[in-house]
Amino acid sequence: MAFLKKCVEAKCKDCTYDHAAPGTWREQVEQCTVTRCPLWVVRPMTVATINANRKVRAETAGLDIDALIAGLDDEDEEASVADAVA
Repeated sequence: MAFLKKCVEAKCKDCTYDHAAPGTWREQVEQCTVTRCPLWVVRPMTVATINANRKVRAETAGLDIDALIAGLDDEDEEASVADAVA
């Protein structure tokens, strides 16, 4: 699966990234508006956007994501939060 992710990242970066434009390659790819591209729905996102989307989904589901995270051990945090939000 990691190989597929790297391939998508490489294609999106190649297609969209402009060294002269402001922002990182992920920020630029995240702003892509070519919705007819088959990779658009799986394009790379910044960590900030991923976390914001998780919070919105959790709030919609009636979960307090911050309370969930506060009650976890460090090694359990990522897996348990992903299970709760999914």
